[in-house]
Amino acid sequence: MEFGYFAQAFVPNFEVEAEPGAEHRRLMENLDFAVECDRNGVKYVWCPEHHFLTEYSHMPAPEVFLSFVAARTERIHVGTAITNTTPKVNHPARVVERVTMLDHLSEGRFEFGTGRGSS
Repeated sequence: MEFGYFAQAFVPNFEVEAEPGAEHRRLMENLDFAVECDRNGVKYVWCPEHHFLTEYSHMPAPEVFLSFVAARTERIHVGTAITNTTPKVNHPARVVERVTMLDHLSEGRFEFGTGRGSS
């Protein structure tokens, strides 16, 4: 059996209003948890791509977050869930460039998830 972690960096509005640095703190908490997952044998960490959302996921650039995770870990696979390859959202050629670079920098630990998505 394999286990994974789905990092969304969710920050409720009441936290954002009460603490100006809440989004940064939550991203760093997600990073720290991914590092702990690696230390404890978890197989994957996945991140969605969401833009302009509140009360949901705060992850507009999963490749950036995942590259940071890959640099701080040794074994865990990092993956996108879901990268929208619709040309109006992400040009397919740019997606290929980003995921190829991430796969190289993670030493082959990158898992690419794609689909239509919703934001």
